[in-house]
Amino acid sequence: MKRLAFVLGSTLLMVTMLATPALAAAQKVDLVRAAAFPTVPGGGSVVFNNSAGPRNLEVTVALKGVTPNTAYDVWVYVDVTGPGTKIGTVTTNGAGNATLHVNTAVALGTHTLGVDVVYMGSMSDVYLTAGFYGPGMSATLTFK
Repeated sequence: MKRLAFVLGSTLLMVTMLATPALAAAQKVDLVRAAAFPTVPGGGSVVFNNSAGPRNLEVTVALKGVTPNTAYDVWVYVDVTGPGTKIGTVTTNGAGNATLHVNTAVALGTHTLGVDVVYMGSMSDVYLTAGFYGPGMSATLTFK
């Protein structure tokens, strides 16, 4: 009886693993200082992921060692063809650190992605994903 339970349990586990789509590889991109603010402290990174569903874009922005107690608006750009979307506002702690995690829907297909971090209420780039103004923006993910 124990052997039968083990075989059934193992079979169920294998069927579940085969039926579950493989997680997409997350892409981590550095945040760099914008040209207009070359002397601001710190930086950070952004992780783009599409593992939570067919149209779900997960964005995690981590600011590290930037200006303490400062509010920033975070914008995500999907492809270069349209305007960015403000995904949230984050305020750094006394050490200049903050994290923002957001899930948002995107159209199916392959997209180039970038993030722009600005002083709250302004459109002044402070930190950008590396390669933001380049032809590939920053990261490329496919949503199926």
